[in-house]
Amino acid sequence: MTDRWKALWVLSAARVAMGFQFQAVGSTAPLLRGELGLGLAEIGWLVGIYLLPGIVLALPGGMLSARFGDRRIAIAGMALMVVGGVVSALADGLPMLEAGRLIGGMGGVLFNVTASKMIADWFAGREIELAMSIFVSTWPIGIGIGLLTLGSVAAATSVPMAFGLTAVFAAASLLLIAALYRPAPGAATAAPPRLSVLSRREWRLLAVSSAGWSLYNVAFALLVAFLPTLLALRGMDVSEAGAITAVLSVTLIVSIQASGWLIARIGHPTRVAVIGLLAWGSVLPALLHGESILLWVTLAGLAGGTAAGVLVAAPARFLSPASRSVGLGVFYTLFYVGMALLPRAVGWAADAAGDPGLVVWVAAALCVITAALVLLTAALTRPR
Repeated sequence: MTDRWKALWVLSAARVAMGFQFQAVGSTAPLLRGELGLGLAEIGWLVGIYLLPGIVLALPGGMLSARFGDRRIAIAGMALMVVGGVVSALADGLPMLEAGRLIGGMGGVLFNVTASKMIADWFAGREIELAMSIFVSTWPIGIGIGLLTLGSVAAATSVPMAFGLTAVFAAASLLLIAALYRPAPGAATAAPPRLSVLSRREWRLLAVSSAGWSLYNVAFALLVAFLPTLLALRGMDVSEAGAITAVLSVTLIVSIQASGWLIARIGHPTRVAVIGLLAWGSVLPALLHGESILLWVTLAGLAGGTAAGVLVAAPARFLSPASRSVGLGVFYTLFYVGMALLPRAVGWAADAAGDPGLVVWVAAALCVITAALVLLTAALTRPR
């Protein structure tokens, strides 16, 4: 295995720990409600607080990476995830759980921003879409592992044991990075961070590409959050509605991986992403009116994953090695802002309209807008 592929697998394995820790609250929610008396609003808050640090920490994280080096900040991020898992395991009430989730989320942000830059250093200009497709798919893989294990562990032993397991996973990932990761040849050395390293062209491209990545993820988040409710309102059993929604996540993982290999083989990343996004947007309305729901959900997942690698790989195509750390900090800051604000706004609009189906139409519209942003990013990065 070459050095760059070894680096990719090390960082991808570590990122699975992020999804695993994120899912800890969702998987143990029934027991948390019974043992600590938490309501649905408090459970939802504990889920969301894990991503909240991204709004304020993504850009400083990129700047810290530029100042102290990628490997150190990635390890620091994993260390914070270990601390977050331990604090959550020791929690005896909501305040300590909030602290644990917040600390773990801070570590997740630092690792996510830095690891993206590390992969860009190794793969920029060669198979970057494939590498990013593999890396991006690790988040839902971690969530899936959490769905399969954490609830059972909590029921068989205790909730603290389940949270402690996320700390063990993060600690193993920390050791993996410390032992096996080495910087890419030609990667920028540590230097004082400054926003002025970004050119005006890079700022424009970051605004466009991060908007695309954010809207793409918002569309998926809307579906997994609201589709079970929509299906239940149509008379479907709640457990069946949840199982069908899970199919969307599974097929999306397959699609992300397959599209990365396809682009590496045939090229044309923009074309593959745009076709997939338009197909995704075209399929979604059938979830409201079609009869074969499982079929449409499967098709939506297979179409939806095609753009992921292209969208997240975009900054590697226009950021220089010197501006990559700070640029990815800006990229992820804008991404986290969209993810924090837009789902709530769409949910509010659906409540105001009295039509839960509005969420699906908004998701379909976001697919089309994202396709336009992919085309615009490609046009702006085309050599003059």
